Amino acid sequence: MKLRFSLGLSIFLLSAPAAFAQSAPDAVDVDPTHHQVFLENDHVRVFQVLAAPGARSPMHSHHPLVFVSLGRARIRLTAPDGSNTIFDTHPAQVLWFENVVHSWEMLSGQAQIVAVEIKAARKGSAPAAVARAANDPVTVDPAHHHVIFENAHARVFEVLASPGEKSPMHAHSPFVLVSMDRARLRLALPDGSSAILDLHPGQALWLQDAAHSWELLSGQLRVIGVEVKAAAR
Repeated sequence: MKLRFSLGLSIFLLSAPAAFAQSAPDAVDVDPTHHQVFLENDHVRVFQVLAAPGARSPMHSHHPLVFVSLGRARIRLTAPDGSNTIFDTHPAQVLWFENVVHSWEMLSGQAQIVAVEIKAARKGSAPAAVARAANDPVTVDPAHHHVIFENAHARVFEVLASPGEKSPMHAHSPFVLVSMDRARLRLALPDGSSAILDLHPGQALWLQDAAHSWELLSGQLRVIGVEVKAAAR
């Protein structure tokens, strides 16, 4: 599965005026049934969206976020001016949303979305440049770690691996791990200890300054990592 990034979804989705976005109710506040927060700290708020055909969500806004789709669905989106468009989601779809305001109705499929809000991006100013470790995973293991998107607030990378594959010791900047599939890994830590990590679809973890090597023991490793530049020390 190849993760896909798109900036060109539509002007309708990505270009709502900032002032209007600030005045519209937050998605989690106005529709907690469909927008469920399951991870939050000083740097991110992560919520999932689960919806079946016929489900609806009232008009709401989103803070800047990285959108990751795990399911396949067709959704009718309605803008504040009453115009609408059809939005198709598919597994491994990755999007950057900013100043988004809409309501929606599920038309078909099953929506399963993990959204990673970047709190520093709400302020509009970019954080200082990130100084990454010499053993950054994208540098030391580009065969498994591929950057698919980067802006002033986040670097988004994918990790793909099959059983038996390994990755050498590397150090991550703070990031949210979103698992797309089911996998079991053996992690080796810098002090020589080891640990087993089990991943499942839709799982999200905050990893702060993680350093490890890994071996995939079973399953298929399909992960998207959302590095938060403002969290890097």
